Amino acid sequence: MAVKGGEPGRSADGRRERWRTHRAARREEFIDAALRALARHGPELRVDQVAAEAGVSKPVLYRQFNGKTDLLEALHERATTLFMAALVPALDDSLAPIVQVRTALDAFFAVLDQHPNLYRLVNRTIPEGPLAEGSAVRAGKELAAATLTRIFDERLHALGLDTRDAAPLAQAVVGLVHNTAEWWLTTRATTRAATVDFLTPVAWAAIAGHLARHGVHLDPHRPQPAHEEI
Repeated sequence: MAVKGGEPGRSADGRRERWRTHRAARREEFIDAALRALARHGPELRVDQVAAEAGVSKPVLYRQFNGKTDLLEALHERATTLFMAALVPALDDSLAPIVQVRTALDAFFAVLDQHPNLYRLVNRTIPEGPLAEGSAVRAGKELAAATLTRIFDERLHALGLDTRDAAPLAQAVVGLVHNTAEWWLTTRATTRAATVDFLTPVAWAAIAGHLARHGVHLDPHRPQPAHEEI
């Protein structure tokens, strides 16, 4: 016997999928509102301020989040996503090395400049759940170091050098950048552009210095695809 309106199972699945999509979009809207609240009021997460920014009541907000901790975890995840997405253009190996370095630094500092209170929040809070091992800043640093390690591993291999140096070199560069970034965010002693201009040759010098110790001298203004042997 035919069932009017199509197959019941498919209809139910479609409704569930639409609900999941709607819920995910709604959560993103509230996270955006939380970013605006942080920018307006400072680096302390207050649910009432987020709800007011979103134009809803706290009970409506809590339909999408299992309490303040869930919202905090979502902000940690957003911070990591923002930082890593900003670094993607710098991974283009058609760019010269010094341009890659500056592109990455400029992107990272741009996120700091746009969301300083988000950075301050995630730098001093540790959420529960999947991110309980540390803040999003720490997670972002680890992810940046892991990405840089992979890049250095490819380049060192192409140069015939010991790839075991990739990880400590990546950690050194990431640590240098993050420490300088925290100083800049706290003091604003120089402009963002001036800080990036200063930090670019310093970060490149750390990389070039390591290579020079092994007799390799790269032209920082000439692209070096990962597969290209020098």
